[in-house]
Amino acid sequence: MKFVIYFFFLLNVVYAKELLLPKHIYQYLNQGNPFYYQAIGEQYVAKGREYFYEGALDTQLNAKYDNKNYPTTTGTYEEIALVKPLANGIALSMGYRKAKGTQEYNNIKTGKDGEYISSIKIPLFSVLYDISKNKVDIQTAQISTRQAAHKSDLNLLKLYFNVSKIYYQLLLQKALVRTQKELLAKAKKRRTFINKQIKVGNIPAVMNIEIEQIIIHREQQILYEKNNYEIVKNIFLQYLGIPAATFSKRFTIPRLKMTTKSLRKVEESLSIAIANRPDLKMLDSEIEQLVLKKSYNDVAQYPKFDMKFSALYDPLNQEGYKVSFNVSVPLERRQYRGMDEVLQKQNLMKQSEKLKAIRELETSIKNIYQKIKTKKKALIFSKKELRFVRKLESVEMKKMREGVGNVMFLNQREIAVIKVEQKRLKDYYDLEIYFLEVDYLLGKFAS
Repeated sequence: MKFVIYFFFLLNVVYAKELLLPKHIYQYLNQGNPFYYQAIGEQYVAKGREYFYEGALDTQLNAKYDNKNYPTTTGTYEEIALVKPLANGIALSMGYRKAKGTQEYNNIKTGKDGEYISSIKIPLFSVLYDISKNKVDIQTAQISTRQAAHKSDLNLLKLYFNVSKIYYQLLLQKALVRTQKELLAKAKKRRTFINKQIKVGNIPAVMNIEIEQIIIHREQQILYEKNNYEIVKNIFLQYLGIPAATFSKRFTIPRLKMTTKSLRKVEESLSIAIANRPDLKMLDSEIEQLVLKKSYNDVAQYPKFDMKFSALYDPLNQEGYKVSFNVSVPLERRQYRGMDEVLQKQNLMKQSEKLKAIRELETSIKNIYQKIKTKKKALIFSKKELRFVRKLESVEMKKMREGVGNVMFLNQREIAVIKVEQKRLKDYYDLEIYFLEVDYLLGKFAS
C-alpha cells in the first residue's frame, strides 16, 4: 500500500504543472521577444548615431599627387599627412611634402629631398571655453543615447503593465468560468431532487421542464465565459510567445483573490516616482541638450579667432615656421542673440513641462490611492451583501425541500448569489490593476 501511495506521489511530482505568477512573465520578455525588442530597439539606433558623430575625431590620412607637363611649365607635387582633430576644435597635422618645378595652385618650393611639416590649428575661444561643434555633436549624441535608453525603459514599463493587466484578466475569466460551473452544478443537483419529487407526486411535472431550461441557459453561459477566457489567453500568449498547447500542458494559473498589498504615503510615492519615471528623465536629457547648445552658442558672441602655427624641417635648408591668424567679427551679432533667446525660451518651456508632469503625477497618485481605498470599502460591503444573498438562497432551498418552493424563485436567488460573487471577483481584479497602476506611476516594474 505504501508503495502505491509513493508511486502516485512521484507521478504527481513529475506531471505537476508550474504555477504561473506575475514575476515569471518577465522571463519571457527578453531580447528574443519581438514585443520586447520593439520597445528597446531605438536605443541601439541612437548608439550607432553616437558612433557616427564620434567619427569626426577619427585620425585621417591625406595624400596628394600632381604631375604637370605643360608646353612652357612642368612640375610635380607630392604630399602625405596625418590629421588628428581634437574635441575642443584643435587640429594637429604631421606630414611630408615635396615640390619640384613650377606649381600651378601654390608657390610652395622645397629642396630636392622634400620637407617635413607639422602644424597646429587653434580656434582660440573654442579652446578657452573647451567647446566646439564636434564636441557639441558628440555630447548631444551621447545625451540622445541616454534619452533613447530612458524611452526604452518607458516602453518596457508600458509593456510590463499591459501584459500584467492581461494576466489578471486571464485570472478573472478563469474565475468567472468557475462560478458559472458552480451555478450549473447547483441546477443539476436540483434536477435530481425535482425528478425524485415528481415520481412520488409531490410537485408537478412542469418543474422538470423549468429546470431543464435553466440548465441549458447555464450551459450557454459557461460556453460564453470559456470563449472569453480563450480569447484573453490567446492575447496573453502572443506576448509570451508560448503555444497554447504548451501553456496548457506546463502551466496553471492561481485563483484570483483579495490582494494584501499596502500603500506608501503619497509624499514617499511621489519622491520615488520623480526619481524613477523614465519620461521625467527624458525631459532632463532634453534640458541637458539645451544647456549644451547654449554653451556653444555663447562662444558665437565673440570674434572667430583661429591661429595656426606650422613648423617644417628641410634636410637641406634646415628649419622654418609659419604663423597665421584668421579673425572674423560679427558686428550686429543677431545670430547669437536670436539663438540665445530661442534656447532660453525652450529651456523655460521644458522646465515648465517637467513641473507640470510632476504635478499631474502627484494628482494621478492621489487619485489611484483614492480608488484603492474606495474599492476596499466596497469589498467590505459586498462581503456583507454576499452573506445576505446566500441566506436568502438557503431559505428558498429549504422551501423547495419542504415542497412549498418554486424553481424560478430559487433560480433568481442563485443568480443573485452568483452576481454578487462575480462582482467581488471583478473588484479583486480592479484592485490588482490599481496596484499595477501604482507601480507604473512610480516607474517600477510590477512585483
